Amino acid sequence: MELIKVEYRVKPVTRYVITRYYEGQNVGGLDTKGEYDNGEVAFEVAYALCKAEHERLGWPVADDRIQYPSKPACMLAPDGTESSKGSPKNIAA
Repeated sequence: MELIKVEYRVKPVTRYVITRYYEGQNVGGLDTKGEYDNGEVAFEVAYALCKAEHERLGWPVADDRIQYPSKPACMLAPDGTESSKGSPKNIAA
């Protein structure tokens, strides 16, 4: 086979990675929990993981020791405010 043309391209790819940062007495770290093509799905999964761990730990609602994920830009309204699009059904921990 004789090549007629070869072209390489670079294309941007957006991925959403869920990470879990933790600190303890004399220990700390960062874990990767998953990678998703869709920011809304990643947010829903991250929120569910955080909520489940929050419940397992038994910490009170609004405890600053646990930080729920922020919505990615794809879930925000054009003015940067939160939209109802893709909100978890149960926001309260």
